[in-house]
Amino acid sequence: MASNKCPECGVPMLVTSEHLWLDNGDIVQARDRNSRIIFMETENLTPIFRSLEEILGVPVEHMVITVARRAYRVYLRAFIPERVLEKIRRKEMDYEPVDAAFRELGKFNGAGRYELVKRRYERDDDDYDTVSVSEPYCLPLCVAAHVGAIEAITGRDQGYSYREVGPDLYHITAFPSPHPEELKDRLRFRPYEHREGSTELDRCATCGGPRALAEFRWHPDRGVILSGATGRRICIQGNALLEPVFQELEEELGESIPRAVVEAQRRFVTGGFYGPDDVPDEDGFRTYLALRGLGSLGEMRMERSGMRLRVENVAMHLLVAGLAQGFYELRYGTGSEADWQLTGDGTLELEVRPR
Repeated sequence: MASNKCPECGVPMLVTSEHLWLDNGDIVQARDRNSRIIFMETENLTPIFRSLEEILGVPVEHMVITVARRAYRVYLRAFIPERVLEKIRRKEMDYEPVDAAFRELGKFNGAGRYELVKRRYERDDDDYDTVSVSEPYCLPLCVAAHVGAIEAITGRDQGYSYREVGPDLYHITAFPSPHPEELKDRLRFRPYEHREGSTELDRCATCGGPRALAEFRWHPDRGVILSGATGRRICIQGNALLEPVFQELEEELGESIPRAVVEAQRRFVTGGFYGPDDVPDEDGFRTYLALRGLGSLGEMRMERSGMRLRVENVAMHLLVAGLAQGFYELRYGTGSEADWQLTGDGTLELEVRPR
């Protein structure tokens, strides 16, 4: 994959050619407009998973990897022509060019730098595929990405192992391993349904991507994207990546999961990742959400007596709710309580009250 950058805004052309920012606060995959994408800060993900383990008292990493690998399998499958898959699965073609393209895509998406270590592919149970990943944006999700890639290519369910081999450097191995039928039955992804909107972002005249993307620092050689303003890590990933994770956690561990996710995000926002100066006004939050593909801001009223928020076409509604609650607490320096609902048409309605 070419690493050309737009001469006007400096964003890698691969990013703006493979993803479309729509007028309703959504980002979709250019090759498959039924696949919704988000572009968001990722340094909260590992702390959120750890907070969930503390709140729930049970490990969640395996569940995160197991669910997320299927989301990656769906996302990456759209990049492979059917005739190529047929040749690979008949062993008429080496799949390295396809997997190399996936590793390159991961770098441009900010997931980290993947490199092939060793593989065996004979279409039997002794197959394996090992890669290294440096500077992973979130280790469980990077494991899931590799497993999902090999599943997309080979058409076989995969297990995994990983180990640390150096500072911020890991080896990840995928190998054939069937998944429980009961889990397959539960893991149903909601298809993306486009809804019209009126959220417009200023566009680069050359590549057509949002002009605000120029504010980020792109390091495809490292597989890293950083906010130019804050230095925080950013990544492009499928919306279907985390939503099913939280749904499966709720299925396994009970109805306390949604509130635990919102609480974990609130703790992260107020725990030093953001400061009072980072809290946006209504227009700023509208751009913040739309640029990241998190939805279209319909209403935001924030004052000391409380906060009301409505986000249409919302993605990752639990994380958006926790983010907004954390912003309220940062602005007014007070604790709070929050209630929310997700309507049938995909609108988040949130109310925050001081405590």
